[in-house]
Amino acid sequence: MMESDNTSNCNHEKEEHESSSHSTPQEHRSFAEFAKDKLDSAGRELRRRLPMAGLGAHLMHPRRLLLHSTPTQQTDVVLIFPKGLPDSMLLWLLQKLRGSRPRLRVCVRQHASSQCSAFYITADDDVLLQTAEEIHLPMLLKPEFGGGYKEFTVRDMHCFQRGSSAAELLSSQERGALVKHVLESARAEPGDERALEPALTLRPGQSIVPACVSRGVVASMFPLHERTALESLRKKWVKTLFTPQPLDEISEYFGVKIAMYFAWLGHYTQSLTVPAVVGFVFWVWLGTANDYWKDIAYVLFSLFNVLWACVYLETWKRYSNVLAYRWGTLDQRDELLVEPRPLFQGEMGTSEVTGRPEPQYAAWRRRVWRHCVSLPLMLLCLAVAGLATFALLRTQDWWEETIYYFSWIPRAFLAILIAVEEEVYARIARWLNDKENYRLETKYENHLILKIALFQFVNSFMSLFYIAFYLQDMDKLKEQLAVLLITRQIIGNLKESALPYLIENMRLAKMCFDVFGAISPSKIPTAAQLTEVFEKKTSSSGDPPEMLINGTEKEERRYSDSLVGQKIIHQAELESQLFKYDGTFAEYLEMLTQLGHVVLFSAAFPLAALCALLNNACEVRADAFKLCHVAQRPFGERVSSIGSWQHAMEAMVAVAVLVNCALIGLSGPVHRLLPDATPAQTILVIVALEHVVLVIVLCLRLAIPEIPAWLATEMAKVEFQRREAIKNAHAPLLSEGTSSDDVRFSSRTTPRTMTPTTPKQNDKPVDKKRINIGKISEIPPFS
Repeated sequence: MMESDNTSNCNHEKEEHESSSHSTPQEHRSFAEFAKDKLDSAGRELRRRLPMAGLGAHLMHPRRLLLHSTPTQQTDVVLIFPKGLPDSMLLWLLQKLRGSRPRLRVCVRQHASSQCSAFYITADDDVLLQTAEEIHLPMLLKPEFGGGYKEFTVRDMHCFQRGSSAAELLSSQERGALVKHVLESARAEPGDERALEPALTLRPGQSIVPACVSRGVVASMFPLHERTALESLRKKWVKTLFTPQPLDEISEYFGVKIAMYFAWLGHYTQSLTVPAVVGFVFWVWLGTANDYWKDIAYVLFSLFNVLWACVYLETWKRYSNVLAYRWGTLDQRDELLVEPRPLFQGEMGTSEVTGRPEPQYAAWRRRVWRHCVSLPLMLLCLAVAGLATFALLRTQDWWEETIYYFSWIPRAFLAILIAVEEEVYARIARWLNDKENYRLETKYENHLILKIALFQFVNSFMSLFYIAFYLQDMDKLKEQLAVLLITRQIIGNLKESALPYLIENMRLAKMCFDVFGAISPSKIPTAAQLTEVFEKKTSSSGDPPEMLINGTEKEERRYSDSLVGQKIIHQAELESQLFKYDGTFAEYLEMLTQLGHVVLFSAAFPLAALCALLNNACEVRADAFKLCHVAQRPFGERVSSIGSWQHAMEAMVAVAVLVNCALIGLSGPVHRLLPDATPAQTILVIVALEHVVLVIVLCLRLAIPEIPAWLATEMAKVEFQRREAIKNAHAPLLSEGTSSDDVRFSSRTTPRTMTPTTPKQNDKPVDKKRINIGKISEIPPFS
């Protein structure tokens, strides 16, 4: 047997040598591909001659496991529990999830690499479809029904474009979100208070799974990646630099909220090209111009930055509305019709709007806490941060005047202080926000944005305000702005992408060593073999095998080993080692600070926009790399815009008007351009300039409509087609009801109309083999 292997290897080497001797790499392939083939050939020869070299291959290329891991079938959401969690808690949670209405399909397994238990969760198609109707999931209608988006209903499932079954109608991102919704609907009942003690004390009516996630009873909860779609995104999105982002594919795979962030980041980056070019020209021209023209250019460049920021924000509003219309989120449901967030606390009662069970919390209690606790504590934190920064800046001035040497020490202390203050205050802000107990996720996030963005503004720009208005040193302001802008960008990219990538590779390398030892990833079974394993195991019962919580030898692994001959790692087990994606909050906050550096003091450093442009060109791909390679797949969310970040940027532009006008007055251009003006006249000129700029900004906002004309025409066209569908007696018709369920861009501009009625029995029926509508029971929002 060994002789035959050696003979085959020799023949293979001979063929490679003959092919390489008769043709050159330039004739058939690129140099990179030729070098890769040679390296792979050398690696195979090294592993043949030295078997232990396989361990080095694991340590060098641990991410190959992502391609060779066993696909986890019939699973939408995975719950990972910390090591050592008592079996009694696992059994209680398992009973709660399996006994919930609607019923979930839960498979219990134990991961070999981490010795952690996990729940592999999915739901039947009828449950998913009924949940999609419950959460009013919008879907595209077929053209014969008028087109556009309409909230999904089971009775009208044949009217939507994708198909007539759950497998066709629901994407993997939507399936994960629906299963998550069902998981969050499982609530504690009277008598369940002590089931998870001492880790967690439940309250009747509290959502069980989100509470477990927040208190560490559940280590992580994530949907599984879809390999084909993920690989497509990696090729079209991560590995390309100068091609447009595939926003529709991002929305389909990661959800509208993440796609909206990347659309905003791309639009912001493209818009930065204008101030970057103008700032570069201004910076070059300053070296040759005289003082008179320098002062004029300084004033014009300051005003240009403010007006550019205003135009950019208004054009983004238009573009975001176009994207929201394309993705079916342009008109969200009324807040009173949206179900409360899972961590919303209160006594269980009946909703006055829907009549369903829902936690009740008095609004006056939230207002009392917000005004009596949150506001004073926020002001105290802002005062402490401002005084600490001011003290360190004064220390820095004293150090430079007396000691001279090692002037970087106080600046390093300032950078450390800013980072520590941001981390501490972020924890305080989240605690305050939790205590305020907002009913909706959007309200919760908006108030958190207000708290953290305000502190970030004071903490990040305190030193710049001190230098600009207290020291009035423009040269030092330019130096400080350049240092802050460049260092924050470099550190941010390293911390967000490079460091997590290295740490994750170390985790995967350890997993390789624990599970495979010195076996190379090249020995892992092929995808066809693994599919054959799964099909043989599920052919008899149709369900995936269920594992014991504390089983010593897993049947699934024994079966796979005996059939394929090698150990395997499941996709879910591998993805549990990836970093959890914390959402877009930190990314928005970083870009908001960057925008402040560009528009507030950019006249002192004209290259600020150019530095921001170069950073964001890398930031788009770095964030995409983090999502596609480093992080677990996040749950998809539907939003209509970027929310309060738009208001935060508008506030930043308003402050920029005041700051730039004040800098024009303090830095000297007005005094040099108007040498005979008195101080009172100078102040009047600055105030008049400020009011003129504010009026121009207001006029720009009014002149640029938020809804493009073509979009309004398209919405009117869709509405007209739906009316015509009602009139057409021979066309298939939708179920009865008003168009309040339809996705419109504004109730002020789109009149209410009646939607068509349901087709009769002789029309195209629903495939009852795929889903039995009559057996779908009503799903209450909370169990």
